[in-house]
Amino acid sequence: MFFVKDYDSRVDIRYMNETPVAFDAKTKEIAQDFSTPGTLSRLDIMMANYKIKPKSGWLRLGIFQGPRCLFLKNFPASEVEDNRFYSFRIEPKNNETIPKGKYRLTLNYLPGNPTDRLAVWVSQSNLYPYGKLYVNKKPQNGDITFRIYFHSSLWGMKNRWLFPPSGSFFSHVARVTGFLLLLFMVNCLFYYFWSRFLKGNE
Repeated sequence: MFFVKDYDSRVDIRYMNETPVAFDAKTKEIAQDFSTPGTLSRLDIMMANYKIKPKSGWLRLGIFQGPRCLFLKNFPASEVEDNRFYSFRIEPKNNETIPKGKYRLTLNYLPGNPTDRLAVWVSQSNLYPYGKLYVNKKPQNGDITFRIYFHSSLWGMKNRWLFPPSGSFFSHVARVTGFLLLLFMVNCLFYYFWSRFLKGNE
């Protein structure tokens, strides 16, 4: 029961040398391919408002799988904090879910006042292994700075921890060694408490 219990897990997509890409007359849409290891529950995207909060307007987040739109919702731009993550709750209609898989998020800014400015933080080079950054549907260097929240279980996270999608051979060996040591410690604790239980019943 413990290993199959669902909980929210998080993947951080954060890199050095990030820079804001502003929504303006030329930049109407910023998009990013991404992969979620479990049922998607939330996306956090690093935003900037240039120290002036918009009083109105909307951020429109879409999630697509190929040409199919799975989620589309407007979020208030007035809640954007400067150089902070903005949280987008993923609540598809009709109790549908966005399961484990590869998708594309699109973000549009619909300003209430033409003088309001917002931007999305991105890395300056291609670092995220599961997709590309797009501006106005054209691929660009870099990746959006974002977090993926998804429903998972400890058993499912075990496989992800032991077999990461990328990394050196030595980091993989270190992960496997750490997991085996953890199992050994759990086994020792189990043996200790079990032996005490048996002695108490003698």
